[in-house]
Amino acid sequence: MNIFGDERLLSLGVINGTTTRDFGNMREYKNQDAFFERLDLPPENFLKFKQTHSAEIIEINNAQDIEYYKKNLAEADGWLLNTSGVGAVILTADCVPLYIWDEKAEHVALIHAGWRGIVAGIPAKAARMLKKRGGKKLYAFAGPHIQECCFEIKDDIVGKFDKSSIEHRDGKIFVSLRNEIRLQLTAEGLQQENIHTPCSCTYHNKEKFFSYRRDHTKDCIMSFIYKI
Repeated sequence: MNIFGDERLLSLGVINGTTTRDFGNMREYKNQDAFFERLDLPPENFLKFKQTHSAEIIEINNAQDIEYYKKNLAEADGWLLNTSGVGAVILTADCVPLYIWDEKAEHVALIHAGWRGIVAGIPAKAARMLKKRGGKKLYAFAGPHIQECCFEIKDDIVGKFDKSSIEHRDGKIFVSLRNEIRLQLTAEGLQQENIHTPCSCTYHNKEKFFSYRRDHTKDCIMSFIYKI
């Protein structure tokens, strides 16, 4: 099955990955359920929320939290799972699916990091929450997203990003979201070698990914974590 995940996280007992467009539009719950059934994972154990491009992160600490968020669709852009037997999903169509975890994956975050959420500091916030939970050595992985080859911005927001993330080409301005994430995470103490950003550009790879900027579609791919 062709999904983009991190083997380091999988080795610690957390199933993870990002779907391609082959699995369909993941805004449709029936496609999510079919995907998890193919992985022999219980679809009903995956939590969902309404994404708002914020820095809001929901913590799941116990069975009561799980049951609450199964019944209530919260507004947020990040999950922090502190218990096992539960999964969580985010949807993207150019934004960054960002995974952050501690050395034993006792605490695992999955973040929907669009440019607004990144500017609001959601990567740094997730790292701080993990450190508060006792994580001394943190790791991160950025899944498929629009990259600096294709993410064009205008003058009105260029000042929101670090100069090292900006590239001027052919009279246009491009920004690297993964560089912005690296800057926030290294400022929170993560080592460069523990932040992996190897994945494909959603805009550039039309055969594999949906892209809002390319196609103005509402179709999404899905990223997920499941703590065994």
